[in-house]
Amino acid sequence: MTYAIQSNVPQYITGVTHPLISEIYMKKDYAHDHQENVLVIKTHSLETAGHGADSEAFSDILIDLLSDLEDIKTYAEERVGSFDRVDIRAH
Repeated sequence: MTYAIQSNVPQYITGVTHPLISEIYMKKDYAHDHQENVLVIKTHSLETAGHGADSEAFSDILIDLLSDLEDIKTYAEERVGSFDRVDIRAH
């Protein structure tokens, strides 16, 4: 009997530059009785991104990130393949 080994090691994506993104990677999620490929975008804190703790600054840079999201998704898909959803994890 052979078993398929399912790797849950994230595939990091390089070359994405955005002031709010600290890292971006693809991972597998095994929840909900099926497997999903998830593009995870982890953000910097506002202090790290150089915008202080001002909520208005956060809104502006978040809007900028969301405006660029389609381009980021296209770039990521070219690098690691298709995915089922995008998770944005803020610090």
